[in-house]
Amino acid sequence: MIAPTKNSIYIKKGISYSNKSNKMDPNWITGFCDAESSFSIRVGKDESRFKNIRIAPIFSIELHEKDYNLLKEIQNFFVVGTIIKRIKKGSPTAIYSVQSISALKDIILPHFNQYNLLTQKKEDFRLFSLVVHMLYDNQHKNEEGLNKILSYKASMGKGLSKTLLSIFPGIEPTVRNLVLPTKDFNPFWVAGFVDGEGCFYVKTSKIKKGLGIAYKVNVYFSISQHKRDLALLENLATYFNCGFVETVKTRPTQSSYVVYKFYDILNKIIPFFDTYSLKGKKLLDFYDFKKIASITEKNINYEENSDLLKEIILIKKNMNRNR
Repeated sequence: MIAPTKNSIYIKKGISYSNKSNKMDPNWITGFCDAESSFSIRVGKDESRFKNIRIAPIFSIELHEKDYNLLKEIQNFFVVGTIIKRIKKGSPTAIYSVQSISALKDIILPHFNQYNLLTQKKEDFRLFSLVVHMLYDNQHKNEEGLNKILSYKASMGKGLSKTLLSIFPGIEPTVRNLVLPTKDFNPFWVAGFVDGEGCFYVKTSKIKKGLGIAYKVNVYFSISQHKRDLALLENLATYFNCGFVETVKTRPTQSSYVVYKFYDILNKIIPFFDTYSLKGKKLLDFYDFKKIASITEKNINYEENSDLLKEIILIKKNMNRNR
């Protein structure tokens, strides 16, 4: 087991899993993990291990450092794991991860077995679970078990590296199961998923008004996902009873559930998230989005130098990536 740090919380094998005292809804946790988490199998060189290979399953969530407190809440929910900070592509991030085999087996796997993932990530979780149990049972210490683990890894994420393929040339990826899209959404799962993949967007555009220029303000809501989960997005459109799913030419591998109609924003989207609260920075974006929607409820067109337009632009300036 990795030595604990000041941000580490561990449990001993055999301690039961309980969320009764935690305020975070377990369905929100799963929805957010459907959007932001990763179930990965890391393979490294270790001459003390069988075939000089070390297998390390890792459950992780990486967010911008600004959402560090949200990761702390998630860590407190699971009561296991560590949080570290790093710079990724010039941006400060924080990573919550669980690497202990016993913690994965006794805490992480039972959670997602009870509160199911709904995207195609569920299949990554299934393969990940098989590997964790095989490691727990020491099946990686023989050739048959190790090859089976590598075949699971080959079907996850980016698959096997060129180095691993050169060492284990006969490994074939295991067949992935197709995750059938649900129509039965828990609202807290939806809130968690939107916390990760949703966007509250405000658009200001110039329009002609007589001999002068005015500005039109629109508010939009969207959830984007890889096109492999297109059917899930279509079911979300049915769930909200508004909007539709679109795929744009500039992003052929991505589909988005979008709501453009102001009536639907005001009467369906905003009331939903008033009831099933978001968390982290996305909640602040929702508050700003809601404020602009309340301003534009009476009028969507504004004179170029009007005080209300200036207020809207100022609010918009600090939303989403600019927050």
